[in-house]
Amino acid sequence: MNDAMGPVVVGWDASPEAHLALQRGHERAERTQCPLRVVIALGDIGKLSVWADEWTRGLGEEWSAKAQKVLAELGRPELVPELVEGTPTDVLIAASRTASIVVVGAGGHGPLFGRLLGSVSQQLARHAACPLLVVRAGGVAVGPVVVGVDGSPGSMAALEFALAEGAARRLPVDALYVPQHLPGYVYWEGPAPVELLRDLEAHDAQVRATVEAALAGHPDLVAQVRIAEGSAAHEIARASENASLVVVGSRGTTGSSRLLLGSVANAVLHRSHCPVAIIHAPVEEEGSQPCD
Repeated sequence: MNDAMGPVVVGWDASPEAHLALQRGHERAERTQCPLRVVIALGDIGKLSVWADEWTRGLGEEWSAKAQKVLAELGRPELVPELVEGTPTDVLIAASRTASIVVVGAGGHGPLFGRLLGSVSQQLARHAACPLLVVRAGGVAVGPVVVGVDGSPGSMAALEFALAEGAARRLPVDALYVPQHLPGYVYWEGPAPVELLRDLEAHDAQVRATVEAALAGHPDLVAQVRIAEGSAAHEIARASENASLVVVGSRGTTGSSRLLLGSVANAVLHRSHCPVAIIHAPVEEEGSQPCD
């Protein structure tokens, strides 16, 4: 199991989004009293040519200097970014095993590094051993923390993360639940079986009761359950327009099932108008706990 006081790990590539990620990572490290690590992935050194390796290391040093300038402005002149050989995905997944959270920008640049949202953040969302925060410009600084809930272990872990964020940042929390409906083909040959309808109603009632019980455990927090109709991904993305943070749980827990990010989390990661936190369901033998 990862250290509950593990560092806040920020992936840095000198892009505008990386600046936002470093700012957010610094703020979280300050708030939670966790260490801060700034990691620069150098790619696969030694697999192209000596010239390519020299160019890559030079670029890494340039990015490190830019990160140190930002760190000095944030009051952390002593912190030196880490240059690590390996792809961004491999480097940050390895770092996540001892981290409390990994923070990356929604987009990156560089011929050897790729775009973060296109590849790295999706891989991290699937495989990171701790929460992942994907930062982008937009959102409302004092808007609510919006969390998608559906009763699954991943969504309940997301709810706990959202409640902790709301309490720490003194923001309201909106738990957004989109009830399930039977697919249209069920009705092709007549009315839907009563048992299926009863199962859906029971599931809806259970989800609402579970979420409301979790919210009741935070009496000092302004929190509510909101029910919406339609596509869960669409409704969460729409809610993100006025949110400061969106939190969603991943489908996976461990092993092969963890390879599936889930259509809702994947869609929200791409469509959200504000930063997105991806939270995995807790696993007894592995995983990371938020520092606070």
